[in-house]
Amino acid sequence: MKLLLSSLGPSPAHDAAMVELAGRPLEEVRVGYIENAYDVYDDPASLEEGREELRRSGYDIDLVDLRDWRGDRDGLAELLGLFDVFLLTGGNPYYLRSLLHLTGADAIITERVREGAVYAGASAAAVVAGPTLRHFDELDDPREAEVLIWEGLGLTELVIAPHVDNADFGDGCRRAADLCEADGFAVRRLTDAQALCIDGTTVQLVGP
Repeated sequence: MKLLLSSLGPSPAHDAAMVELAGRPLEEVRVGYIENAYDVYDDPASLEEGREELRRSGYDIDLVDLRDWRGDRDGLAELLGLFDVFLLTGGNPYYLRSLLHLTGADAIITERVREGAVYAGASAAAVVAGPTLRHFDELDDPREAEVLIWEGLGLTELVIAPHVDNADFGDGCRRAADLCEADGFAVRRLTDAQALCIDGTTVQLVGP
């Protein structure tokens, strides 16, 4: 499995890690960009800013709106098969997990990552990559999910607790991390400047 899990979007250090994982320059990596976790907010300006920042950094992104693929799993599988990297944004992890399930994207992306594609997830998407979404409901409302699924994608056994130094979200993320550990999960806490790079059995912290 090749994963790049972070609190926030890409930085120069994260970009360098992405190049290592993908095995080619950013401009040669085709990225499926999934920002659906953010659907729960009415903030199109932030979404456009995020896309432009990625393009300025050299990413070749194709926006994939999972809402357009309900009932067309075969078509979605064909589309997602084109990408070397899946880049998923933050937002509400429960809503994202539900939509991944309802479209079949969860199984498709998991299979593609097992075949060598890279999963890059920020914040909510980093949480979704792990084994559980338990205890993050202080931060995000599970009722946003059409179908509430407490299990993550299981791409890693680690629970990612993002934003642990964030003035707004830090307290809740630290509590979620502590509660997940009490449940027996292995947890990695990330500041807003950090990412966790996983390449098979190699796990490396990126950033200060």
